[in-house]
Amino acid sequence: MGLSDKDGTITILDIARAAGVSKSTVSLVLNNSSLVKPATAEKVRKAAENLNYVYNRSAASLRQGTSNVVAMVVNDLTNSFFVELLIGAERRLLESGFITLLSHTGEDIQLQEKVLSSMREQKATGLILCPALYTPPTLTKTLKSWGMPFVTVMRSLNDDESDYIGCDNYAGIKIATQHLIDLGHQDIAFIGRNRINSVSVVRQDGYEHCLRHNGIALHKPWVVACNISMQGGKDAMRQLLASKKRPTAVVCYNDLIAMGAISEIGQQGLIPGKDIAVVGSDGVANTAFSNPPLTTVALHSHQVGELASQTLLRRVKDPDAPAVKHLLKPELIIRESCGYKLKK
Repeated sequence: MGLSDKDGTITILDIARAAGVSKSTVSLVLNNSSLVKPATAEKVRKAAENLNYVYNRSAASLRQGTSNVVAMVVNDLTNSFFVELLIGAERRLLESGFITLLSHTGEDIQLQEKVLSSMREQKATGLILCPALYTPPTLTKTLKSWGMPFVTVMRSLNDDESDYIGCDNYAGIKIATQHLIDLGHQDIAFIGRNRINSVSVVRQDGYEHCLRHNGIALHKPWVVACNISMQGGKDAMRQLLASKKRPTAVVCYNDLIAMGAISEIGQQGLIPGKDIAVVGSDGVANTAFSNPPLTTVALHSHQVGELASQTLLRRVKDPDAPAVKHLLKPELIIRESCGYKLKK
């Protein structure tokens, strides 16, 4: 065994002596550099393992003024869409030697401010952010003044000079609404109105524009506001079912609301997909197992996460590169909740 500090702590120099390489080579290997030949890197790692060496990442971060941590701050982890997005982002980051530090704001902008300040203190290399509702557009200026590379996902901060990865929400809801019209529906409601939420605004616009394009008059009482949750979907569906004239189909802001709507339809003795058609949006995995399985617009959350990570890593390497704006194309997944009968 090589020499160690007086307190018995194994050092990089000990590993270098045990592996028969230079101290700088050991440092490169511990930082996952591609400059070291694979055989040499393996020899260094084996020597470190035999010496029970644990790399002090915090100390290295202090020396370098940065870290191998990427912060990810999302608005709602109760929505599995963001869990799936995180998995996609984390997979790509791990491949590049980064770990993810996750925080959930619960749509609280004051909490978001505290979380972002904490991520700055942790010297995060970069940030992937889905902004909370009411986030001021000045946040982009603040993040840039910190020198923290960032990418926003799903909700844009309307900054032309910042990176953004999202989905074509307008096209997605338009496709869903058109599908119901093609099935013969004329009385179509929309659940999830929220003129503060930029995504909700775009999705509602897609719904309304599709109706107008098909010569169908908008019935304003059928555009219902609700909390973005299954309970919100249940409450909104109950309101629609209690109206004098109820719709024959419902387009929902997202899958959480749609599954709540399906639950309420069933509890009132009606059959989703037969008595009332329901379509959601987001395409989260568990929609395939609702009763009946939910027709939804897939927004490919894993791909959003992967692209966000790729974009952030590119930004870290080249801070002055042109801003990236990318919208993934939605895909309609047709299941029984809209009345479509799958072939056996």
